[in-house]
Formats: sequence, structure tokens, C-alpha cells
Amino acid sequence: MSRFGIGQAVRRVEDQRFTTGSGQFVADLSLPRQCYGVCVLSPHAHAVIKRIDVSAAKAAPGVLAVLTGADAATDKIGGIPPFFMPDSWGGPPGFSTTRPVLLADRVRCIGDRVAFVVAETEAQARDASELIAVDYEPLQAVVDLEQAAKPSAPKVWEQCPHGNVGATIAFGDKAATDAAFARAKHVAGVRLINNRVTANPIEPRVRSAPTTRPTAATPSTRRRRIRTACVRRSPIPSFTFRKPRCA
Repeated sequence: MSRFGIGQAVRRVEDQRFTTGSGQFVADLSLPRQCYGVCVLSPHAHAVIKRIDVSAAKAAPGVLAVLTGADAATDKIGGIPPFFMPDSWGGPPGFSTTRPVLLADRVRCIGDRVAFVVAETEAQARDASELIAVDYEPLQAVVDLEQAAKPSAPKVWEQCPHGNVGATIAFGDKAATDAAFARAKHVAGVRLINNRVTANPIEPRVRSAPTTRPTAATPSTRRRRIRTACVRRSPIPSFTFRKPRCA
């Protein structure tokens, strides 16, 4: 325990290349004829997309393509599924939401993707993305978790059978558990609030993929899950993901 136990310091091995400028990120990669993509994100937490005008963006300097949710549907590009559901662990079935890569009808959170611009440079892609005009019809949104779980709350997914409760995590024998609580002399309750938790790499949500071979670079450590999601929902038959030496 004195050598390998929990709490022991772990020697960092990446500092030398970071402090000497030798670290590599996806943004450091330069491929032949490399282009850049920028997403147009929703500023609304909940809204109907009434119209998207991409004409000005398509005419902007350096722009190679402007894609919307209608294009993704035409090309039959599937959505992004959840990486896991409780029933995968033996829990009760839940409502598995599949998020389209680009939205065509409705946005359900701030930052939902409504368009994608490809240009010869990153600056050109970003400039063109600001020329896309999206006409939104804002809908009622709920930001409090307990309010969102109430039956009267506006639904995020109309198909979800339990309002906004997508999944319940439960294991064991419910009847025996209820019986044990019923026999107990004292029952105590506690309210726990878990903060939102996510991984935040220095270079988030970025990929670099040449068209000449099915190899892509990502800063994520979950390369296999990303590969599986891409292969199942794109016309490209296979991907190999590698991680630049950024961590």
C-alpha cells in the first residue's frame, strides 16, 4: 500500500513536451488539401426551426459546403445514440434518445447543431457560419431538474412515455426492499444533489479525418466508442481513430 495504494502521487510524464512546445493537438495536424468545419449552434434551449437560409454562407469566400439537417436526412446519416442505458447493466428499460447530427425541425438544448460549414480555412468557415440565418420559434423551456420531471412540464421528446424521465436506475428485488422498509422501526430519507460532471479536454469536440483513408484523430480517450458511433451512422464502412500526443 505504501507504494501502490490509493492516494499515492502519480508521476507526470507529459510535462516536458508541453513545456518545450512539443505537445501535439488535432489543431497542429496539417494534411494535404485540409479543410475546416464549423457548426452553427442553437442559441435557444427549446425551439422550432421554421426556416434556415444558407444562401449567403454558400456564397462566402472559401466556402466548399454548407450542410443542414435536411441534407443529413437526404444522405441517411443517422443520429448519435447514448453510449449506455440502464438496461445494458440489467436495469429497467429506458427511452433511448438518438440525437440527429444536424437538426431539421426542432432544437432541444442550447448548442444543438443546426448547420455545418466547410471552408478552406477556419476563419472562412467561422465567418460564413455567422451568415446563416435561422428563424426560430421559441418554445417553453425548463432548466430545473425537479420541475422538468413533473408530468406538467413541457416535453423534450414527445415519444418518451414517461414525460422527461428517460431512464430509471434500479437493481435488486423491489418487493423485498419495500417489505424491509415497511418492517423498519425508523426510516430516514436524504436528498442528494449531484453536480453536472463532464470531461473537458483542452481541445474539446474536434476531429481530423483525411478522405483518402479511414483514419481520424481525436483528443478523446474513448476512441472505440466514437468509432462505433461513426461507423454505424455514416456511409463510411470503417474508421480507425488515433489520439494525438496531447495528454
